[in-house]
Amino acid sequence: MNFFIDGAMGMGNSGVEHAEFYRAKRFDQAHLPYRFVFVEMVKELHEAMDKWELRDNQVINMWEYFVLGDDYLKNGLTKRTKTYDDLLIDSSNTHRLHTIITSSGMRWVEHLVKYPDVHKPDSNVLMVQNGHMEMFNEATGERRVMVQFKDDVHRKNIMTSIHLFNQNGQHLIFHNIVDLHRYFYQQLDRVFGGNSTFIVDRGEENEVALMTRKIPNVKIVDVIHADHLSDRDVPGHPLWNNYNEYMLQHQQWIDKIVVATELQRQDLLVDFPTASDKFVTIPVGGVRDGVKKSNKMYPQKPLKLITASRLANEKHIDLAVRAVAKLHQEGKAIQFDIYGQGEAKKKIEDTIKEMKAENYIKTKGLSNELDKVYPQYDAFISASFSEGFGLTYIEALNAGLPVVTFKARFGAEELIHDGENGFLMPFKRNDDDYSVNQLADGLRKLFKANYAQLVQQTQQSITQYQDHVIAGKWKELIDELRAN
Repeated sequence: MNFFIDGAMGMGNSGVEHAEFYRAKRFDQAHLPYRFVFVEMVKELHEAMDKWELRDNQVINMWEYFVLGDDYLKNGLTKRTKTYDDLLIDSSNTHRLHTIITSSGMRWVEHLVKYPDVHKPDSNVLMVQNGHMEMFNEATGERRVMVQFKDDVHRKNIMTSIHLFNQNGQHLIFHNIVDLHRYFYQQLDRVFGGNSTFIVDRGEENEVALMTRKIPNVKIVDVIHADHLSDRDVPGHPLWNNYNEYMLQHQQWIDKIVVATELQRQDLLVDFPTASDKFVTIPVGGVRDGVKKSNKMYPQKPLKLITASRLANEKHIDLAVRAVAKLHQEGKAIQFDIYGQGEAKKKIEDTIKEMKAENYIKTKGLSNELDKVYPQYDAFISASFSEGFGLTYIEALNAGLPVVTFKARFGAEELIHDGENGFLMPFKRNDDDYSVNQLADGLRKLFKANYAQLVQQTQQSITQYQDHVIAGKWKELIDELRAN
């Protein structure tokens, strides 16, 4: 069995989860078996699965397994339970007991405690936090899990004692999350008959669990979803992206490392010149086979721009707002819609108000049907300084939308060909005014360009990213791993 390893998924997800969703469809296309595996406690996991059209037998959650047992691993959740959420508050208005029943049939009981803030020792404010949690099988009433928590000065809230009751007749105790994960992966491998392939998308603790005392006959594939360096241009010592540091320092335990672009693969070989067989390029997104070509000849008036992503600070959408506002102030007929949700939404909306742009720049919320939304627009704009691949770039190009973006590692540089299917503009990380002016200049180029020619070239530029091509790459990789 092939397992996609991640922390969690929800109603709104990052590019990592969307890359997994896309990969699952390519595995289906290539007739390769797989399961999504999430190791965090996710209260509304199955509600999120419904939204993203995942079946209960496609997804395994580590905590659900500990409560529901081996049959759940093999067959998935077979029955949904009515949910419940209750909070007990004491006479001092302090939260004391939080009881949750999830739709998967788990009952979580969180025992909340007061304690001094170890991170602010001079503060007189007492903190309220989960002291320990119990998990029960709601159908049987049996307690299956008990977890104790500690607020560590350096690592914040961590699990220090994890009890699993009646795990195949045993009472098991784990003192850290890594040992727990290792046990869980051993059970996955056992129940599905061995010879597993673990495709790790996120989580250093997952890598440590799989690489330390490696399970016999398993294969480990690590996927890099973003730039592996903080910045190669920093003189002297470019820093590893923290998410990839452990993996790149322990390559001897990994069978393959997948990156989304050939540019990133070549960049990795600068630092690891003898590992050319270790690094494999497989795009994390693509375009449907046989999609009808766009014949749009002219942009709309006003020209309609779209961006779609997590509304995160690292996406710098506020810079795109400022760039669009510049064009509007110059008299250009332009509109800009922003799709997504995230922690930067208020910052973006505040910028829209600051620029007095409420009439032509709007936040549109989350959409899981962007393939139907893109054709309503004329071009795509991004202000991200770094994209490992850029799923939304390729979705926009597939819809015939030219892309205006920064010349960022690696997705933009590989997917966007300046003057052909969009415009790549320089940026400076510490100079917002410069970056805004450059992005605005990219929009000016868009207004002056031969729009019909740009549209034609957008779809010509992505033929190598058709679904059947990417499905074939994954099948070739999995077959190679199993042959060795």
